[in-house]
Amino acid sequence: MSRVRQLLVCSLGFALVAQGQGNTFNRVRYNGGSVDSKVDPKDWDNHLTVTSDAITLALKDGKKVDIPPKTVTAISYGQEAHRRVGTMIALAVLVAPVALFGLFHKTRLHYIGVQYSTPDGKSAGILLQGDKDNYRAILVALQGVTGVPVSVAEKDREFVPVGVKADVTKGEEEEKNAQAKPAGNTSAENKDSELSKGVVNVSSNPVGADVILDGAFVGNCPATLRLAFGKHLIAVKAAGYKDWSRDINVQAGSEVQLTANLEK
Repeated sequence: MSRVRQLLVCSLGFALVAQGQGNTFNRVRYNGGSVDSKVDPKDWDNHLTVTSDAITLALKDGKKVDIPPKTVTAISYGQEAHRRVGTMIALAVLVAPVALFGLFHKTRLHYIGVQYSTPDGKSAGILLQGDKDNYRAILVALQGVTGVPVSVAEKDREFVPVGVKADVTKGEEEEKNAQAKPAGNTSAENKDSELSKGVVNVSSNPVGADVILDGAFVGNCPATLRLAFGKHLIAVKAAGYKDWSRDINVQAGSEVQLTANLEK
């Protein structure tokens, strides 16, 4: 029994030392975001270091960003990371057109999105790719220092390590299929529910800005929101622009168009 205790103490001590020193991942791709870099999105030779003090991305061309863990607002994986890529288009220069070379790749590509707030209160983000041997450890390390759940599409949940807190969402395909279902195929209860909702179409200038519904990120412009009747707060945000918001009272069966012309 004493031998087991010694092993447990040693293991715990090693874990604490490792946490203090941080985790460094040398096989990472940078596919775009708030770091103005021209590194090849297929190049693995970038470095991600995660500690309790900073999440540091050092790119091959010398560009670097230090992200305080407490400023991280969202972590996403796989398809859900792609759902948020539109945000990154609005934020900064991408090194590739949304890393489209990997969107429909037959081999699973492990994309990880990190969104955070800058010191001046603006939104920012980076889109990374880990390999099959380190992406799980990256997710564990990121959540360990931020406490932020990993947003993941339902079909990708199995690839997120057990023990990592996940916020499971419907994938883009599932949402499109749900919206495309004709009303005649729903139950009477679902029909009544849909009739009690209103449609709010949100667009932005520039396009691709974040859409925040009642304090929660729901996607990027242009967006079609099906909302329950009643009062809602819709905000539109993009880095480098003033925040835009509107209080709206949704009526059952109504359809409203909102256009957010963002000011620099």
